[in-house]
Formats: sequence, structure tokens, C-alpha cells
Amino acid sequence: MLKSSRDSRALRLLAGLALYLLAVSAGAAPLVLDAQARAVGGLELAGHLRALHDASGELSFEQVTSTEHAARFEPLRANFNGGFAGRGAWWLRFDLQAAPGFTQGWWLQLRSPYVDYIDVWLPQVGTDGEPTWHHRALGGLRPVSQRDLASPINVLRMGALPQAGRHTVWIRLAGHRTLSLAGAVWRLDALISDLQRIMLQVAAVIGMTLLMAAVTLFLGVTLPDRKFLWYSAYLAASALLFACSENLLSVLVLPEQPALAVRIHNLAMCLGLLTALIFARSVLDMPVQFPRIARAFQVMAGLGGLALLVSLAGHYGKIAPLINLLRLGTAVLIISLCVILVRRHAPSAWPNLIGYSVYGTVGALHFAKNLDWLPFSAFNQYSYLFGMMVHMIAIFVGLGLRVRLRERQALADSQAAGVRLEATVAERTQALNAEVAGHKKTEEQLRVAMDEQRNFLSMVSHEFRTPISIIGASAQMIVDERLPPGPEDVQREAGKINRAAQRMTALVDTLLADEWLESSAMQLNPRELELSAALYQVGQRYARGSGRDVAFDLPSQALTLRADPMLLNILFDNLIENAIKYSPASGSIDLRAWREGDTACFSVRDHGAGIKDADVSQIFERFYRASTVKRQPGIGLGLFMVRRIAELHRGQVTAANADGGGAIFTVRLPINSPND
Repeated sequence: MLKSSRDSRALRLLAGLALYLLAVSAGAAPLVLDAQARAVGGLELAGHLRALHDASGELSFEQVTSTEHAARFEPLRANFNGGFAGRGAWWLRFDLQAAPGFTQGWWLQLRSPYVDYIDVWLPQVGTDGEPTWHHRALGGLRPVSQRDLASPINVLRMGALPQAGRHTVWIRLAGHRTLSLAGAVWRLDALISDLQRIMLQVAAVIGMTLLMAAVTLFLGVTLPDRKFLWYSAYLAASALLFACSENLLSVLVLPEQPALAVRIHNLAMCLGLLTALIFARSVLDMPVQFPRIARAFQVMAGLGGLALLVSLAGHYGKIAPLINLLRLGTAVLIISLCVILVRRHAPSAWPNLIGYSVYGTVGALHFAKNLDWLPFSAFNQYSYLFGMMVHMIAIFVGLGLRVRLRERQALADSQAAGVRLEATVAERTQALNAEVAGHKKTEEQLRVAMDEQRNFLSMVSHEFRTPISIIGASAQMIVDERLPPGPEDVQREAGKINRAAQRMTALVDTLLADEWLESSAMQLNPRELELSAALYQVGQRYARGSGRDVAFDLPSQALTLRADPMLLNILFDNLIENAIKYSPASGSIDLRAWREGDTACFSVRDHGAGIKDADVSQIFERFYRASTVKRQPGIGLGLFMVRRIAELHRGQVTAANADGGGAIFTVRLPINSPND
């Protein structure tokens, strides 16, 4: 058994020697690990790689390392780029030439961002001291924990080489995404520095993208402007795509779920395309500038949404080339539209042209690299990030120019509106002045008409008063008890004449009193009077003249206030006459007086039908008469005069229905005269 194992190792050494001879004949020089390499820090694999395409994907390590297949490896002049391999696999190998004393302390770095499965066979010393192969499994669909460093880039500790001399490292690449590989053999300190540099660059790009996404989101909400909102969504999708492309998501968030990280990466590719289509349609004003192309972009956005569903189902590998072609075609079409907009002198056309031109250029390079039209290099890999940054900044500048132009247009519109407003205000002011002049003229005409009306009313009232007095006196003489009685029918008719004359005299007195109130300029002549005594005197007079029962509820103490006696008597007369007029012949009149702080109060109550609720708010209006008293004599001035007199004394009068029936009018007057 031991002898068989040694024979197998011997065969392997012979195979290695044969491979060495083949490598020398092919002209592929090995990586030399010596003092110079340690001083430099690392050696790139570019120019030292040889490749073999396994179309079936079923070749084993033992088969590939055999003399038959080893002779089929072809040397590469640069890094490896196999494009979309599909079901097959690619085998790579490179040779190491270790100088004495430099067989330990080396690390292998493999930059293969989209490769699903990476298998590496490293030469090293076995536990028994004999040379052997150490297999390591890496790739996007394998946990990050299988790497020797938790880094976005695949890193392996090479261990101790079996001896000084030439050794071969074997690598197998497989997966449904683009297959590419660049790498280097590093010392640990140089490797850490390189990883830090790459991480800082990637973090700066992603951080700047997220910051711009937040700023544009804020602008889109506050302005509001849909272009900023779509740009924010586009930037957020780009930041997610950057994080997935550089394996940050798998390392920092999903270290033990590589399949989920890869699926999110595929979704980010489709989501980035979808948001790019929608944003380009918005920022270029396609519905206005290019209506037909806008509909085409809607169709492409629909295809992007369909691709998103396909990648969500886990079949992104089947549509990956189409997605890259669609991205490239979209960039070319958008650049053409930007050129047209520049010729049309559209706002922010130049920044859009610059941004999309840079984006299209680096996108074409990235696409050509993915399809193996260009060699895989660090420039092709990271130029995409640089181009995207230039693209995003240029588009942001373009959006800022649009906002600036919109502000200028708004300012110009505001100034034009201000000029129109000033003209409108001037026209309206002139019209208002003319209207005010018309109102003043109308008011003057109305004042003259009212003066003529008062003069006419005063003249007619005085002219009516004399004949009415003669008629009343004559009728009184006919029915005078001191004269011999005349015929009964003459006595009856004379009584009618006398009553009619009294009503007309009361009407004329009311009109004259209202005219006097209007023409007196509302001047009060207050003096001290005792309210209870004045109310009692007027109540007794009406009790004797009308034959009605008048009930008094007056305070025992004197209730003195300052008021105009003439106006107060008119107020008493109107309230008491109103109570007598609208109460039954058998009903009594209740007069009450009291004091509330600095206010003298009195009320007049009848026992009639009361006041309808609809009439309470209007009963004190001039010439207003309730519908229930239309048959009673009067013209609706009595209660109006009551309110005017109360207001002249800075008091108030209210009307209400009393408990038990009838109406009650309450007057409240300040004890001190308003003219004091």
C-alpha cells in the first residue's frame, strides 16, 4: 500500500516535469518567488496563465493534470476572460518558481467577481512531509467562511511549498454568469494594503451614490419633481448593484447565504436597467420631445420588469447576455437623443450628453469584457465604477440646471405677473374710485331725498294735525254731556268720528316723534329722576284713561338714574300702549322695576297672545308688524322708537314670551348717564 502511494507520487512528479517541459516549450514563464518579489509585495498572474475549455464540464482534476490534457492548455497573454460559459467550465494553471528560502508566506488573490464556482488545487507539503495537492472551494455560490480572509475578493493562504523549484497551481471556473479571472501572488502585508485600497475606493463610490440618492430624494419631495424621484431610485439601484458587484453584500450581510446574495445581485442588474429606462424617459422629456421613442421605452421598461421576474425565479443566467445587450443598446439610443436635444438647444442637454456618453463608453467596455471581446483587466473592471460616477455627477448637474432654469422662468413669470397685477390694480383702483364717487353721489341724493321726505312728513303731519283737532273737538262737542243731547244716531256717528280722530292724532304724534328722533342728532338731555315714581305715574295715567288694571311691582328703595325724561316718557308710552293694544279688555298690565348692579331694569307685561318665535328677532325693526296683529292700528314705529331710545342711553330692550302667557318687554339702562 505504501509502495503504491509512493509510486503514485513519483508518477505525479514525472507528470509535473513533463508539464514543466511543455510550459518551457509554450513560452509561458513561471512566477518567480524570490527576494525581488518579496520587495515588490506581489506578482500579477497576467501573462503567466494557461487555459483549457472543458465544454462538457465533466473533466476531473486527475484527467486535467494528465499528460494528454495538460498539452492542450494554451497560454494567455493577459488575464483570463471566458465570457458567458454556460454549462461548460474553464481550467487555468500557472507555475511558481520558488527560490530557496521563499517557499512560505505567500497568499493567492483571485479577482473573479461574477464566477459562481472556483476550485483551486495548491501544491504543498503533506502531513507525511511528501508533496501533495490541497483543494480549496471558492466562488460566488460558496460561503465566504471558506476564504482565508473575509474579503470581497477571494483570498487563499498558499501554505508552504513542497520545496524550492517549480510548482503548478490549478484553477477551475464554472457558473452561469460571466467567467473572468485576474489575480496575484502576494505577501500578506502588501495584500492587506491592496485590499484596503480597493475597499476604500468601492466604499467611497457606494457612499457617494447613496448620498446623492438621499439628496435627490429630498429635492424630489420638496420641489416636487418626478425627475428627482426617479433619479433617486436609479441611484439607489446603482448603489445596490455596486455593492453586489464588489461582493460587499455577500461578505457583510449574507456570508453564509451565497445563493441569496447572487440572486440579489441578479435582481440588482435587472432593477438597475429598469430604473435607468424610466429615469431616461423622464429626464429627456421623451413624451414631449420624442413621443414614439417614449412608447418604445415603455416597452423596454416592460421587458426590464419581465427580466426582473425571471431573475427572481432564479433563471438570470439565461437572460444575462440579453440584459447586457439591452443596456448597451439603451445607452447608444440615449446618447443619440441627447445629441438631438443639444441641437434643439433643450435645457440641460449638454450635461446629459456628457453623462450618458461616458456611461455608454464604459458600459461598452464592460460589456465587451463580459463577452470576451476585450481582455479582463483592472481598468475594464473598475472603469465602470469611475464612468458611473462621472455619469451620475453630470446628470445631477443637468437636473440642477433644470431647476435653475425653472427658477429663472418662475422669476420672469412672477415679474410679468407683477406688472400685470400693477396694471390690474391701477385699473381696479380707478374703477373703485369711480364707484366710490358714484356711491357718494347716490348717498348725497339719498340724503337730499330723505331730508325732503322728513320735511314733507313734518309738513303733512302738522297740516293734518290742525283739521284732525278741529274734527275731534267738533265731535267731542256733539257728545258733550253738558250740551243738550242730540238724536241717538248723531251721537253714535259723532263717537265714531271722535275715535277716528284720536287714532289719527296718535298716528301723527308717532310720526312726529320719529321724525324728531331722527332730526335731533340723538342728543340727550339727561337729569336725575326716580324710575319707580316715573313708571308709577305713567302707569296710573294709562290705568285711568283705559280702564285697565295695572299691577305694580316696584322696589321699596328709590331707584334713581340719569336719563332724558322726555325720551323715557316716550319709551314708557309706547311699551304700555303696546301692552294695552295687544291684550284682552279683561287682561291686566304688569309693571315691574328692579336694580341689577349698576343697571336699572323695568319690564312691561301683557296677558295677550304673545309673540311668535319668528317675529322675536324682527319685532324692533322700523315699520315691522307681526302677521298676527295686522288688524290692529299702527305702522310699526312704536317698538322701533323704544329700541332707539334704549340704545341712546346705552341700554337694551328685549322681547320674550312670559310664563303663563302674554309678552314681556324688558328694558335695562345704566344708572349713570352716558353723557356724564
